[in-house]
Amino acid sequence: MLILHAVGVVGILAGYGKFFLDFTASNLLVNGVLAAWMDWEDRHWTWLLAIGGGLAVEIIGVQTGVLFGAYEYGDILGVKLAGVPLILGALWWMSLLGFGHWSDRFMKRWLHLKNNALNRIVRALLAASLMTALDGLIEPVAIRAGWWAWDAVSVPWSNYATWWIVAFAYHLLPQKNGKNIGAGLLVAIFVLFFLFLNWFPWTR
Repeated sequence: MLILHAVGVVGILAGYGKFFLDFTASNLLVNGVLAAWMDWEDRHWTWLLAIGGGLAVEIIGVQTGVLFGAYEYGDILGVKLAGVPLILGALWWMSLLGFGHWSDRFMKRWLHLKNNALNRIVRALLAASLMTALDGLIEPVAIRAGWWAWDAVSVPWSNYATWWIVAFAYHLLPQKNGKNIGAGLLVAIFVLFFLFLNWFPWTR
């Protein structure tokens, strides 16, 4: 996963943005399979909810413009269902499980809450905030790469609010006590990948 993203960053920054960015859907699929393979022992029914629920939210968003704001997806991300690339289900799954992993690590290391209800709420707050921060890194790159486009001049606040609310609600659900190391590693790589593409100049 690290090698694939490192090659992508180097290729994009070297001036081959179009070539590498056209493989975005394939890259997400391969990395999703690798993460799922690493985390297979930690699988849980919420996996299906993350994938299906993520797609459902995206479809409602694209078709109505209510949840995230008015936007549409380009053709780079592959096969679509009701205007939404199917690979987005995998992206929601990776993000939800990955930031759940890092929230668990933070909670175990720094916070020792004995109240289970409070512990779940704090975990959900942290995971939702981290996931929304990642979206903030993704948006400038995604727009420039042609993954999706907004009708508005800038990304509407409703986009970030919806990401946060969906992530918060998901992490309030009963979770299996798994490590989700694969998804955790992948979202950490995502953060580095998008930081590089936000910091350094590149063209598509």
